[in-house]
Amino acid sequence: MSIRSLSTIDATSARLREIALASDESEFLGSEEALVERLGASRATVRQAARLLEREGLLRVRRGLNGGYFAARPNLNTVELAVSAYLDTLDMDAEDVTVIASVLWVEAMRKAASVRNAAASAMAEKMRQRVLALRPNASFQDVLRIEHESRGEIFALTKARYIELIFQINMAFAQKRFTSASTSDHTEGHAKFVDAWRKAKLMELDAISDGDPELGMMAARHIRNLWHQRIWSAVVPRGAAAEGDASADADQTVAI
Repeated sequence: MSIRSLSTIDATSARLREIALASDESEFLGSEEALVERLGASRATVRQAARLLEREGLLRVRRGLNGGYFAARPNLNTVELAVSAYLDTLDMDAEDVTVIASVLWVEAMRKAASVRNAAASAMAEKMRQRVLALRPNASFQDVLRIEHESRGEIFALTKARYIELIFQINMAFAQKRFTSASTSDHTEGHAKFVDAWRKAKLMELDAISDGDPELGMMAARHIRNLWHQRIWSAVVPRGAAAEGDASADADQTVAI
């Protein structure tokens, strides 16, 4: 494809992006024929520009009767997938990505423990009951389900949408690299992880109930260290654990 044709696609995409952003979500932008005329581009160029905007989450194309082009808005999943796909093209260390996520989580907990209102206390108590109800022999997925639920509640409480976005992007990228060993329920280390996670999660919730940011940050660091050990120590080189001491088995767990 020539440089000129690429420039034409870029210009058409930019103009179509402006139109989509200036319109309300789900607003009808026109038929393909109408946009070809409005943008002054060929049908093939408009279709390529539309595909680009669909990937960006800014355009929805409806085929068939009553079809056409509609304005859209990207959601968290759209952005996660796009950025995660980009990270896949880089020589990224997935463990490094979870380290960044841990830094973000500490800040999210600081903000959550600084809210100090009835909504914060009610959320903390609700999640406390969920954690206390968790069985000692709970599966990895059981723990992860409550962890995800509590994260959602905490992000909603703080309204820290940007922190949430970057945190979730990091997790979406890293989780594709987890191994079956990372999530196994059948190790001595798993039971110890469940017990340690329960205590750390209750500490996080106490920090929110008490309005104690320092405790919140300390608890956040602790729980992220638990997840990090759980996930990445499970992907050590084959035979490496055998060279360590007996405590190595307890750390055969993954980061989230």
